[in-house]
Amino acid sequence: MASAPAIAHAQDIQASAVASVGGSAESNPYNEANPGGAAVAATAEIRPTLIARDERTTVAVNAMAQFRQFLRRYGLEDNYSVDASIVRRQSEWLTLRGTSSFAYTQGGFNGIGRPGLSVVGPTPINPDPLDPTPVVDPLTGLSDVNILGQRTRITSYGSGVGADFVLGAYTNLSADFDARAMRFGSIGYDEYNTLHGGLNLSHKLNESISVGLIGGYSVTNYLSLAQGDARTADFLASVDTRLGPRWTATVAVGGSFTTIDGRGGRPDIKYSSISTRLKLCWQGEFSQFCLGGQRSPQPAANGNVRVSTTINGDFSTRLSERGRLSLTGSYAQTGRSRDLITGGQPALDFAAGSARYDNQINNKLTAFVSASVSKTWSPQVQRKANVGIALGLQYSFGAGQ
Repeated sequence: MASAPAIAHAQDIQASAVASVGGSAESNPYNEANPGGAAVAATAEIRPTLIARDERTTVAVNAMAQFRQFLRRYGLEDNYSVDASIVRRQSEWLTLRGTSSFAYTQGGFNGIGRPGLSVVGPTPINPDPLDPTPVVDPLTGLSDVNILGQRTRITSYGSGVGADFVLGAYTNLSADFDARAMRFGSIGYDEYNTLHGGLNLSHKLNESISVGLIGGYSVTNYLSLAQGDARTADFLASVDTRLGPRWTATVAVGGSFTTIDGRGGRPDIKYSSISTRLKLCWQGEFSQFCLGGQRSPQPAANGNVRVSTTINGDFSTRLSERGRLSLTGSYAQTGRSRDLITGGQPALDFAAGSARYDNQINNKLTAFVSASVSKTWSPQVQRKANVGIALGLQYSFGAGQ
């Protein structure tokens, strides 16, 4: 991010923000086994954005501050995050990228499995399952059900660098390296650091089809001596295609090879797994649909790198000149522990769905109502589903220069 002074010389600077206020009621906001009845809360949120660009460089900064004050039992929940990125076109054949991220949040924040006040896009799949090094996400890509939806304070730091190379008229190469640190505010979770490097080679066969090869290597370092570090290598082949004027699809399939360090004189634990990535999108005149999924080894907050699965989908359509409906759904599974020394934890499953209706009062002000439901399945603990509803007002403001 050292090139951020480019903002001072940018020809175009755009600053904007979206602020929301409202209220919500939920049956089990923190995914507990024995919730104490409905929880009512007042919520406020602001999301500022700054984008600066010139002929070669684009700098973007996105931030979020969210406050949820429960009327009883839970008190105040506050969440903060900031993401910054810079993209510089160095030449006709080379583009450089950099990212940095910080988040201080509760597990399951920002509308994941609960009625939230977050801006409705339509939103892209987050994180993008097709990105070999996805944007740093405090919930590790929604794959770790151990912390998803829990009342666990999470602090995450991340940064990354990348480069895109044009190797010819039809061939491109991308290289990425990123690092992430995960810290937890509850006893019983194992903090960890991860490093990841990846290469993505793609070749365009014609106007509709591109093929590629994806390779990556990840290192996970658990800070607790009770848990073993792990290393994973990924190799996938991908196909990117346009299915007519409105449909696009990308499929990547391959294998992952993971080694978990042995402890106390025990041998290393090694296993292989099938890894997949999928993205299917449809873009209509007034509607958008996108489905994304990923299956790959991921670190878990209670130890072990496990084969985890994530599926996300969103649909948004304009019902009238001022009204819009948005539907979202997600499923995540944290696979079983491969290291029996950690207790042989079984697989955990999480599913959530939500619906939101927005009515634009004027160019700046929007009223909305949303509903959501989510549930975690665990062989060890039976948790009740969370059902919630929220309503409020959303105001957009900004200025360009």
